[in-house]
Amino acid sequence: MMAAIVMKCTPPKPSVESIRLAIISSSFSGRWMSSSFSAARTYRPGIVASRNQRIANAHRRAKPLLEVIKGMTGATVREMANALNEAGYRASRGGPVTYNTVTRALARAGLEAPIMPRPKKPTKPKSRKSIRARARRYEVFRTPEYAYTSLFDYCPDWFVGHGFDPAAGDGRMIREIIQRGNPGPHFVNDIRDEELATLSDWGQATISDYLTMGDPPVCNFMVTNPPFTKAVEFVQKARAHVSGPICILQSTRWQSTQKRSEWLRTAGLALVLNLPRRPQWEVDSGDVVKNNVMDFAWYIFLPGYDGRPEMDWLVDNAANPDRAGCHFGDG
Repeated sequence: MMAAIVMKCTPPKPSVESIRLAIISSSFSGRWMSSSFSAARTYRPGIVASRNQRIANAHRRAKPLLEVIKGMTGATVREMANALNEAGYRASRGGPVTYNTVTRALARAGLEAPIMPRPKKPTKPKSRKSIRARARRYEVFRTPEYAYTSLFDYCPDWFVGHGFDPAAGDGRMIREIIQRGNPGPHFVNDIRDEELATLSDWGQATISDYLTMGDPPVCNFMVTNPPFTKAVEFVQKARAHVSGPICILQSTRWQSTQKRSEWLRTAGLALVLNLPRRPQWEVDSGDVVKNNVMDFAWYIFLPGYDGRPEMDWLVDNAANPDRAGCHFGDG
């Protein structure tokens, strides 16, 4: 008996190149049979077609929408789109009808989209971010109490005799000096007529522009918060009729310009006292301007002083009549 010989044949393993070739050929044949290259279908969304084909098909798909849109006289484009969506109409590719769908359909039909004026939204007042803008809005702002009481605590001997505030506002700094036991008489001045009634309670009150005042009062000290752009002129004028300290509240950047720096070296500036808290300016309505981003300091000018200024900080424990700063200009 003859034994049957069975041989097992293993098919050869396909190479990478043959697999890649098979994928390319199958992909190309499928695309050829089902795409715009087929003679049975000249256009298929998502497959490249000629420009004329795309225009013709766009007009054809927009035709049902146009028939409805033409009858929607007086409606805005947005109202047309909402009405078409509610009626079940869809855009050419199956999506919802949008603002652009309606405007394109109208353009293809040679129609203009109706332009309706949009109702104006109530405008909010512009935010007042800067201190200067807030000051213009309220017309005046007041120096908070902690900005000057720390100065009076620092060296009470400076504030003896007759005082003067040429930009007094409501006279609060001179009022504080009176309440601390110095009855004066003192002098208060402001440029605003509205301040006269209040100022009269705290000294000999005048209403005028200090820089044009012909006969300013002779006094022993001056303490004031002048306008930023006029602080130099205030000091120069005060040196002619103030026999003691001239105390000016200004921002720390006031000392930084080239021209002002040269002037400060020879103006008798004896001491710069930095405020540890940024002043939050108060207004008569009771509001507080909380967005002050500048640091402030008191600049103390003394008659006859020709040295370099010293610097200190008006912290809570700064009160000390024996400190060197209180004796600038002595003997």
